[in-house]
Amino acid sequence: MIQNNRCLNFNHGRINAPVHACPMCGEVVNGDISIKNCSEDEHAERRKDRNKYCIDCGNQLI
Repeated sequence: MIQNNRCLNFNHGRINAPVHACPMCGEVVNGDISIKNCSEDEHAERRKDRNKYCIDCGNQLI
């Protein structure tokens, strides 16, 4: 796991992060969780959570 020094999200420092990608920078934080094929509706829900990146696929939301 490579820690992104510019991102302050705590998932970068976790050994077993509960999400595939960081919601702040999009970097993969847990490669053991497979990438999900998200729908636009799911991405709309992630935007409501104020995520910049999807935690399931890593795509930029805004």
